Amino acid sequence: MLLNFFRQYFLVSSTSSQRSDSDRFRISALRILLTSCLLVFGSFTLHSLVFNLNNADDYLIPLISAAYICVLSLLLYLSSLHIKLTASIFIGLLALTGWSLALFSEESNAVKFGLTTLYSLPLMVRLFFSFKASLICSLANCATFVLELSESHYFSNLDAFMSPTFSAFYFQLLIFVLLNFGLPLAVSRILHTLQMSLRRFRDLTARLNHHTELYEEIFEHTGTPTILCDKKGKVLKLNEKAEALLTKGQHRTIEGTRINDWLSSTSDSSNRYFWQKDAAKCALRTDAKSFLEVHRSALTTHGHYVLHLQDVTHLRALTQELESTQQTNSRLTHFDSLTRLPNHTNFCMQVNHRISHAQDYYTGAMFIIRISQFKLLNKQYGREQANRVILHFSKSLQERLSDTTITGRLRGVKFACFMPVGQTYLIQRNLRALIKSILPEQIKIGTDLLNIDYQIGVSYYTNEGEKAEELLERCEMALEYSTSAERISFFDQQLEAKLVQEHKLGLALAQAVKDKSIDIWLQPQVTGSGEIRSFEALARWKREDGSYISPITFIKLAEELGLLPKLAESLLKKLVAVLEAWHEEHIKTPIAFNLAGQELMNDGFFALLMSLTSDRPWLSDMLELEITETSPVMTHSLIHKRLRTLSQYGFSIAIDDFGTGQASLGQLIDIPANILKIDRRFVSPLPDDRRHYDIVKSTIQLAKSLNMSVIAEGIETREQANLLVGLGCDTLQGYYYGKPCPITEWTDNNNEKAKELRMVY
Repeated sequence: MLLNFFRQYFLVSSTSSQRSDSDRFRISALRILLTSCLLVFGSFTLHSLVFNLNNADDYLIPLISAAYICVLSLLLYLSSLHIKLTASIFIGLLALTGWSLALFSEESNAVKFGLTTLYSLPLMVRLFFSFKASLICSLANCATFVLELSESHYFSNLDAFMSPTFSAFYFQLLIFVLLNFGLPLAVSRILHTLQMSLRRFRDLTARLNHHTELYEEIFEHTGTPTILCDKKGKVLKLNEKAEALLTKGQHRTIEGTRINDWLSSTSDSSNRYFWQKDAAKCALRTDAKSFLEVHRSALTTHGHYVLHLQDVTHLRALTQELESTQQTNSRLTHFDSLTRLPNHTNFCMQVNHRISHAQDYYTGAMFIIRISQFKLLNKQYGREQANRVILHFSKSLQERLSDTTITGRLRGVKFACFMPVGQTYLIQRNLRALIKSILPEQIKIGTDLLNIDYQIGVSYYTNEGEKAEELLERCEMALEYSTSAERISFFDQQLEAKLVQEHKLGLALAQAVKDKSIDIWLQPQVTGSGEIRSFEALARWKREDGSYISPITFIKLAEELGLLPKLAESLLKKLVAVLEAWHEEHIKTPIAFNLAGQELMNDGFFALLMSLTSDRPWLSDMLELEITETSPVMTHSLIHKRLRTLSQYGFSIAIDDFGTGQASLGQLIDIPANILKIDRRFVSPLPDDRRHYDIVKSTIQLAKSLNMSVIAEGIETREQANLLVGLGCDTLQGYYYGKPCPITEWTDNNNEKAKELRMVY
């Protein structure tokens, strides 16, 4: 323990201080010198006290020595706090002592001690200060040396110079040169070399630390578990990913162990050095269910191996599963995973094989079955229960069909069947009855017994070289024309021609919408006295050949193709331009604009309508909105929300075709309408049909009770007009009052005809 204390105190231990190397060196040297001087003066004091007890005159020297001990002790205490100050005081004390002994002492030994002390000062100065300070001190000692020579009379006469005692001069000169110049210069050279070496060492250490940190970072972030080991498999280093992979989260030391302690080869168990291969398959010894691949990346210049580990447990399990289920996977490629029926590709392949190998004349029927209300079932019962419906249906269908029928599931809720048929079933009525007989009418879900509706498209095969793919396309065409009234639709050439014609018409319609070539016509809406109170805007499409396409046809086609928002946007802009001109001319005749619902569902169209309204506050008084109640989307909550917004902006909203569409009475509650339009199909039989009369009368009474205005359309005779006026109908519309005509008839000649209306002021 005493030895450790001295090491710590004199700073010779590498862990004794956190100071810089130069400060530690100076403190250590200072403490060694001070301690040495303390020992010398302490010994001298004890010696003086022991041998001069009887001589009272000799107590001065022990007192001076004791004073030196106190000063040196104080300097030793301050050595770590103020290094340079303590060193300066210590050197000054030595200089004072040396000069005092050299100049004032009469004893030769004391003089020699003083000179030796002075000659040693440059070395001590160099230990604690710069080379220049040491050199100045050495030059100052030259005066001391000359002064000492002058007092020694070495050169006073020739005899003294020639005497043997002159050798004392050379001895003194040698001491002076060695202590005053030689040792300080030599120590300066050593210190300079050490400082340069220390700087280079620090630079090298900094670069080494930087490279080490860089290599550590690269090693840790290689992206893969990595191990560094020697040729015998001893683990020298590994990153965190490798440690986590080998220990499985347990805190265990891996560095210093061997690869074989953690991994065992699964492909070559007898090879202890399996990890030296380019790639080796292994199992984890701590977890036999974990499998790894070891990839040898490189052999370093030190003869070490860099190994990359890859966890292939999941991949191995998948591989085994794929290998064990290869036959099942092959089946899944050709069969539906839920029903195990042939999928589209396999179904076509089987049908084509049947057709190509048929002997003589062969007839057959291909039909597609689509479950109508499957989306409702999926929403009501959930996907799992809905899938059970499909599975139950497929099993029931297979049980009812003959072995000669090929059945498959195309996709979703579509099933395809191909069966050979004889002459009897070439008659559509007989085939229709056969198809109905094989389809289950009810399917049970839990405790519920559900009625199942179907849509079926049928195409005949008549041995004319058709392929299964072509027959399926024809069935799809027929399926599109199945209705709720006639669920089984048969394909024929006229149907194909009709589909082609509709396709061409759809392309022409898209171009017409793009070119804005669909025009607006107006039909007047009059009061009971025959005065025009408003117009209904009607879309008319005139082809290049001069023919007109029925609005019923192209509006329905636009809805199917998703063109209604663009079409409505184009017509609305044209109509607003006319209304803006009428507004400037003070023509206060509103125009009703029809919306089918799809337009209001479109964010772009609704934003356009709102922006037009914000820029033209008067627009809500001049533009009435007629909502076609037959549109299925009219029950959507977003439609109701946007109609309420439009009503708040002051728009009049009319329910068109009332009584013919979706939940008529419910619409009266959900839609903020203030106008009710009676459809022409209720007006046409009047006044002879009593039932239609009662329906129209009750509808008008219902509207009046709800504070709604009533418009009746389709009026063609005077009798119909008088009857409706008598029932309390507010507004009348029909050929009796005026047929639709181009809007230009009302806007030509600076809106001349429109200005003739009574509502111009």
